[in-house]
Amino acid sequence: MKRRTLEDVERLIPWATQTNGKRVHDEFRDVSPWFVERSEGCRFQASDGRWFMDFRSALGPIILGHNHPKVNAAVLKQIDNGVVFSLASTLECELAERMVDTLPGVEQVRFLKSGNEANHAAIRLARAFTGRDAIVGCGYHGHGDWFSCGTGDMRDMGFGRSRNGVPEQMDNLVHWLAYGDVAAAERLFEERGAEIAAVIMVPYDWGDNVAHDFVHRLRELTRAHGTVLIHDEVLTGFRLAYGGAREYFGVTPDLTVYAKAIANGYPLAAFCGRSDIMAMLDRVMITTTHAGETLSIAAALATLEALETEDVYHHLEAIGAHWITSFDSACSAHGVPARLVGLPMAPSLHIDAEPAAAAQIRRSLFRGLLKRGIFPSDTWLLTAAHSEDDIDELVAALYESLPEVAEAVA
Repeated sequence: MKRRTLEDVERLIPWATQTNGKRVHDEFRDVSPWFVERSEGCRFQASDGRWFMDFRSALGPIILGHNHPKVNAAVLKQIDNGVVFSLASTLECELAERMVDTLPGVEQVRFLKSGNEANHAAIRLARAFTGRDAIVGCGYHGHGDWFSCGTGDMRDMGFGRSRNGVPEQMDNLVHWLAYGDVAAAERLFEERGAEIAAVIMVPYDWGDNVAHDFVHRLRELTRAHGTVLIHDEVLTGFRLAYGGAREYFGVTPDLTVYAKAIANGYPLAAFCGRSDIMAMLDRVMITTTHAGETLSIAAALATLEALETEDVYHHLEAIGAHWITSFDSACSAHGVPARLVGLPMAPSLHIDAEPAAAAQIRRSLFRGLLKRGIFPSDTWLLTAAHSEDDIDELVAALYESLPEVAEAVA
């Protein structure tokens, strides 16, 4: 295969990738891999031949590990039976039945190919069901028009509002809440509760605040005002727990969106929930040819089987706790004001410094790890393929990198 530089690909593909989170930024161009050739377990091989231990996990879809043998076997078996048909596949019913049987409050399921479009579908259903137009958002939900506009505490995703292709007239239809801000949610419903079709929220944003009170209060407020509660579990689903946020927080939303880890990297998403809301599909046009593509559904069935029967979640908690303790201890010993926060299956980097200094510390830390074969992440997305020995290797690379980081602090 022809070897191309990053500049070669940037001339052909804006960002040199299809996904914002996979961009190689200027501060890492000389140490980061540019492209991936293959992956196995918890590692991938870059186009320049180097191997990296992966802690970004394809931005979340990889939960069992790359190139998982049981998932591969299910996909290879299905290839012999076909990929897409002129009618629905029996596999669609099998996966939907599994989800209905194991996820409380899920009565019906429909499949799509990405969390982005499944979130769009859930918003459309909520508006149709309630006859209302206003949306309240909390977290990142994709690149749709309704996400790229609005008022309130909108999370900065690095893209401005000005001339972003979304009409300004839409701003009064969307309001943004900061995760965990119960008081703001209560004020908003007191002022506009009768207008709000849906609250779409990430039930946990992988930060230090695991806001049980916020998640429960939004369930109470939406129920009291006839508003549809949508949990965007694109990232938390099948990673936070087998039952996702509904299991972890003990809250049942009206609609839920799953993607990423549901099929261990194969492109599949689901929107699901109450049958009376899902019945709006008789009037809301949501249809696409490849939604029932069988290879991804076979992969999902194999993934959910492994997640349900193997000791994945205890393993993620154990290695995550080991990494948090080791990271915090190492940084403290070197005088680096950094720590890991949040739940152990995906702890997040937090740097206790003003923004410019924090950016320099992060840059120095990530550059040091990249030089030592570690592909780091602001949120460390662990997989079942990461072993205790792998975490020990990671910790060793951290200790080798920290003297350089300490110099950046000084």
